Amino acid sequence: MKKFLTLFAAVLMLLSVLSGCKMGSNQSSNSKSVASPQELKPFGKYKKTVTYTIGKATPGIPKLPKGQTYEDNAYTKYLKDTLNIQSKDKFEAQTGDPYDQKVSMAVASGDLPDIMAVNADTLRQLVANDSIADLTDVYKSSASDFIKAKYNSYNGRALKAATFDGKLMALPSTQNANIPTMLWIRQDWLDKLGLKAPKTVDDMEKVLTAFVKKDPGNNGKGNTVGLALSKSVGGNYGSLFVADNIFATYNSFPRQWIKQNGKVVYGSTTNETKQGLSKLADWYKKGLIDPQMAVRDSIESLIISGQAGAFFGPWWSGDYPLNSAIKKNPKANWKPYIISKNGDGKITAYTQNPVSEFYVVRKGFKHPELLPKIASAINDKLVREDKNYKPVVDFVRGGYDGGKPLNVMINFNDATAQMYKDLKATVDGKKDPKSLSLDDSTSYNNIENYLKNPKNPDPNAWSGYTSRIVAGKLMANTPIKEVNPVFFDQTKSMKLKWANLVKLEDETFLKIVTGQKSVNDFGTFVKQWKSTGGTQITQEVVQAIKEK
Repeated sequence: MKKFLTLFAAVLMLLSVLSGCKMGSNQSSNSKSVASPQELKPFGKYKKTVTYTIGKATPGIPKLPKGQTYEDNAYTKYLKDTLNIQSKDKFEAQTGDPYDQKVSMAVASGDLPDIMAVNADTLRQLVANDSIADLTDVYKSSASDFIKAKYNSYNGRALKAATFDGKLMALPSTQNANIPTMLWIRQDWLDKLGLKAPKTVDDMEKVLTAFVKKDPGNNGKGNTVGLALSKSVGGNYGSLFVADNIFATYNSFPRQWIKQNGKVVYGSTTNETKQGLSKLADWYKKGLIDPQMAVRDSIESLIISGQAGAFFGPWWSGDYPLNSAIKKNPKANWKPYIISKNGDGKITAYTQNPVSEFYVVRKGFKHPELLPKIASAINDKLVREDKNYKPVVDFVRGGYDGGKPLNVMINFNDATAQMYKDLKATVDGKKDPKSLSLDDSTSYNNIENYLKNPKNPDPNAWSGYTSRIVAGKLMANTPIKEVNPVFFDQTKSMKLKWANLVKLEDETFLKIVTGQKSVNDFGTFVKQWKSTGGTQITQEVVQAIKEK
């Protein structure tokens, strides 16, 4: 009996401990913010220092000033001065696969930092596991009006990606619209040959033909490339050297999930994409596209060496790769143009994913409002009210990187067009240069330097002016019919099959363009794409859209 009572007491004690652990866990996971009403405000400073742990994504090459660390630098000092908060790195890893692996380990173990960045797939997993905090209320109380206005500029698309069952489960980093892609062309070659700038695809063909046949760059017979094109022909929008502009004139949108005649389709498999490939194949056959595109590793070298006359690229192409091209040959005058179907300047373009990554808060963390407060401090107060905060100014102008504890970036959807308008107004004397943000102030200085000596500019001055004024004007003033893709995430089957499907697509498109396959083989590609996972993935995409 004595042994029985002893055993019974031990069991009761064990049950009590387990029950206590469970209760403690529930109390922790259901705990709400302990901040005062004043501290809940976007820029409300805590009375006592709040320390929070993060998963820190670091640059590939550390670029911190001497004596500064990821936990103690210009940005952490700003946040300490402004909000009285201090970050501690629970783990550090280089941005990309190393960081993603660290996140996966943290999720698998359940040992999460208080705040970290995750991709869409991990976000869904954390929501399903009930591991992260609902941010609905603290977003309302602790995000500034300016931050809310930025998110609202995406017409709900950005926050919707982070919303599950009506609850905001993360704050997304935004990707502002970078459309349209532009045709960058050697203006000095056009002038030398007495050619007008192209407005249509047919005009472009005539210009490329003249470049190749008449060799205005004096590269030697057979050495001038008309159009520099990536071997990933239908690569993602906003990339350099892909042919989105050509495809768009046929209402083709490779790599995107779109709605066509009311049905969800993968843009690379449509008949319109076949038409775009046919045009490119015709140009390749005529020698207007880089004949070595299938084996060329560095397209930039064509541009920088002066061998190519044209390429497609976003507004920032003036910074890269053209800054290097101008350094090598200051007389290489590159200018951007818009190619439209009938020459009226109106184009159709698809919009990119409005979200690049998601920031989540560990469920049970006592200060979930900290995430919207940090996002507001970095993306609002620092860039407007405190833009002259000297430690950060010195950090930015020194070319350093990696100081922000969280890289959550929130911009207006039309941020690039706004940048152009602000800079143009400043150049025209309608806006005080002191009112510009730190980044725009640097751009303004380069633009002013260019305008002082436009015939022999410094390469940085040239690229600043060309990207932000010349290309920026096109960005702001081009009428665009937007096509919004309906899905950006990853389905279950994509994890297993998508890499092979993309490889099939890239290889087929390249072979069609370079004449190794007939354009009529496009139908065979579509059948193979569907039978090796495409049909199943399409069904999963349709279902995911319904569930969202």
